[in-house]
Amino acid sequence: MNDKLHIVFVADIFGITHEFKSLCQEVTSAIEQALRVECQMIGPYQKQPKSFDSEQAAYQYFTEQVGLADYVKIIEQQLSVISGNKLLVGFSVGGSAIWQLCSNNIVDKNLDAICFYSSQIRHMTQLMPKVPTRLILPASEQHFSITELKNALLDKPSVTLEQCDFLHGFMNQLSQNYDSYGCQHYIKRLTGLVSEQCV
Repeated sequence: MNDKLHIVFVADIFGITHEFKSLCQEVTSAIEQALRVECQMIGPYQKQPKSFDSEQAAYQYFTEQVGLADYVKIIEQQLSVISGNKLLVGFSVGGSAIWQLCSNNIVDKNLDAICFYSSQIRHMTQLMPKVPTRLILPASEQHFSITELKNALLDKPSVTLEQCDFLHGFMNQLSQNYDSYGCQHYIKRLTGLVSEQCV
């Protein structure tokens, strides 16, 4: 792939925080050593809130102010102005929105997706992504069975499943499940995956 790759990071319920920007920059810097890339960030909020006291507060704000269906529209609209090859990297609800978007008939073909711990996908297992989509599943989830989710998705040829040893939110410093080792491991893993996809 000679063209520049646009890596589009799609935020979770916390939005485009300082911590999210740092993560995106770290991933982009690692990948830039091997490939020509440009980084874009998409978040759910028109005006980023200053901070949230807890994940519960962030979840409530997201649910009241945006919701999944509107987040899908926000991503779709922002992607429409980015031309060329794109890799979507989504976290939690950002990944769930990507899953829904990539299952639309009008989806851009110059697209790949990687979704981290996107738990809402369990309500959308009937959807079929039209582009290569890799799901990084957590070690476990409090409210549902990862094994059952994997079994529900096994027959989808466009989907690659990968279960990690870390919990939901391990890439986000603001999450109670943040894991610095896991985060660094998956920054390296992303670099490898992007390189593979671009060969």
